[in-house]
Amino acid sequence: MFIKKLYKKEVLKLYKIIDENHFVGFLITTSSKNNKCLKLDFFAILPQYQSKGYGGQVIEELKKISNDYYGIFIEVEKQGLGKDEEENKIREKRIKFYEKNGFKKLNFEVDVFNVIFSSYILFTNDTIKDEKVLEDIKKLYLAEFGEKKFNKYIEIKTI
Repeated sequence: MFIKKLYKKEVLKLYKIIDENHFVGFLITTSSKNNKCLKLDFFAILPQYQSKGYGGQVIEELKKISNDYYGIFIEVEKQGLGKDEEENKIREKRIKFYEKNGFKKLNFEVDVFNVIFSSYILFTNDTIKDEKVLEDIKKLYLAEFGEKKFNKYIEIKTI
């Protein structure tokens, strides 16, 4: 179990989103030792709670508990490369959500197991040069996948 292994290695954290004893959604973050960039690896709000402000509230709370990090990194499936128009609209909606909540597009894309992602960051403390973010992102992927899989299945491309 990949997730369980990362959890035991303290690379991955899972957060439940609860409101008035109702499960609203969850998020997964990854980080590695000596790395000051937090990766928001997965974020989901249940359909019945979407478009009610929970997403923005969760991002604000995540910023508050991320004081030890200079930023929160996300990857979003690249817009325009979806299997159909519906998928591309979902990707566009995700990007707009993150940009509305302060995330800025970085100058690199990540190919993870042949899926191309656009990279975004929300700076929580200071603005750091893209090169430093890129260095830290590589460390996160190495911690998550290990060197062998990283070298075989992950490619970071400057755009």
